[in-house]
Amino acid sequence: MPLRKQHPVRFTPKGLSDAFDATEAFPGACRSLQNLVFDPSNPELVVCRPGGVALTSFASFTSPTFLSVYISIGVMVYGMVSTARNPGQDEPFAFNTSTGVFIAISGVTSGNTPTSPPTSGLWVPPTMAVVGTTILVTHPGFSGTGSNYFGAIDISTPTTPAWSAANLATSTLPSVPTAVANFNNRAYYACGNVAYFSDVLVPLTRTNASQSLTIGDPSPIQAFSGLPVQTTSGGVTSAMMVFKQFQVWQVTGDSALTTLALNYLSLNVGTISPRSVIQTPYGTYFAAIDGPYYIDPLGAVKPLTRDLKVSEQDIQAPFIYSRNPSRVAAGYSGGVYRICMDTIVSGQNITGDYWFDIQRRRWNGPHTLNVDCMAQIGNYFVISHANMGAVLLKSELTASATSVYTDNGAAISCVMESCTMPKDGNMAEKQIVESTLELSTSGSRSVYQITALDDQRNPMDSTTITVNTPNSLWGAFVWGVGSWSSSLNIPTVYTINWNVPLVFQKMALLINVTGQNNLTIGTFFARYQETGYTNMRV
Repeated sequence: MPLRKQHPVRFTPKGLSDAFDATEAFPGACRSLQNLVFDPSNPELVVCRPGGVALTSFASFTSPTFLSVYISIGVMVYGMVSTARNPGQDEPFAFNTSTGVFIAISGVTSGNTPTSPPTSGLWVPPTMAVVGTTILVTHPGFSGTGSNYFGAIDISTPTTPAWSAANLATSTLPSVPTAVANFNNRAYYACGNVAYFSDVLVPLTRTNASQSLTIGDPSPIQAFSGLPVQTTSGGVTSAMMVFKQFQVWQVTGDSALTTLALNYLSLNVGTISPRSVIQTPYGTYFAAIDGPYYIDPLGAVKPLTRDLKVSEQDIQAPFIYSRNPSRVAAGYSGGVYRICMDTIVSGQNITGDYWFDIQRRRWNGPHTLNVDCMAQIGNYFVISHANMGAVLLKSELTASATSVYTDNGAAISCVMESCTMPKDGNMAEKQIVESTLELSTSGSRSVYQITALDDQRNPMDSTTITVNTPNSLWGAFVWGVGSWSSSLNIPTVYTINWNVPLVFQKMALLINVTGQNNLTIGTFFARYQETGYTNMRV
């Protein structure tokens, strides 16, 4: 009997999609790229992301529990941590990431520090901004009595920072502000739907009661963000974006120059995730209730997938099903917009850390390194999460000589699951016997668990591929005990030894492996034959 016609199948992981089937998504669509990121040099490979290593556990503080907010200035991280120094209250901290040493902050008392916020559920997240030599802190735990409206850290002498609580002098704020930002060297404070702004480089004083802007309808301001805006006549001008639940407004100019102006950018798209609003060189990114958006340098509000073809939509579901939108946290570094949220994926509650590669225009994740606050320092993030306690972690985007492949000491599990394939014009069941996969590692031996899933995600067969440590480097081993090789980590094509023929209408590829240095997954190849019958299901 002659062999039935054979058809080649190729799958190269290219990014995340909500779709179960890749036909109407994009080539290389995956249901999961857990703890896998795109190789910066090879577009056909995904690699294990570096792990998170502890920078400090606040051991010098009294029973620290939760980091509610922080920002980075150079190598310094300034923020608020809940401790037992004043039970039930946050206190400010200053941490030098290069030396690993805390700098004492003077002026901290039980009367001028805010009540610690809850570590779960909906909240009004604290915010921080720098104006001149003052770091400003808005915090829902301030009482709004006396001078307890917002916090200020004086860093005019960086080695001896000083803390105080304040309200604006001369013309005070009417309520505890919910957000603060620097625009044109003025501090802008959000109170309800009004943005009150300070004098220039005097963030604790508002000389004139007219120094305010009413933003849209009575719904409260959610967040501020800067954005350089291109104009047709004057080049690039500075602007500040003001976000509400279903609106985005733009502030330009300054009252001292009589150029202060307010314009709306959108009256039906906004955010209820203040920490999702992140400024990048490509625009301001944020999470709306129906997916990720960005504001481009021309001031247009667009879905993040706007530049993709309609048939190439990637992920929206994690944003739509976000369970605690106010706790979504995001950041930007090294061409990656990173956002973490409590959400529902395939009916399961998860905390997913998603990375959007701005060059590839694709998502990877969900990563299992949970984040509820982050800041950028150089080419890495400083991150934390309530379930880790008072710990600051260093989280790199790309591997370095000092990278680790554990998260705070716990092993990283890498998972790649493709969307189902192939959906072609042939209605017959398909059969695969021969297939190959590109893999590599330069750490210790890696064991890849390979599983073929049917269209209902039921396993059809499972096998393993063991990838041994590459040969030793020249000069790094005893002569005569083995082979030597270069430091290049080039993937090798391995045969997948299935135990039984794979018979399916559509299949997905699932790969599990413990993360380590230079672990890579590349292209899957197979040949399938037509079985001659239409369906195994009645």
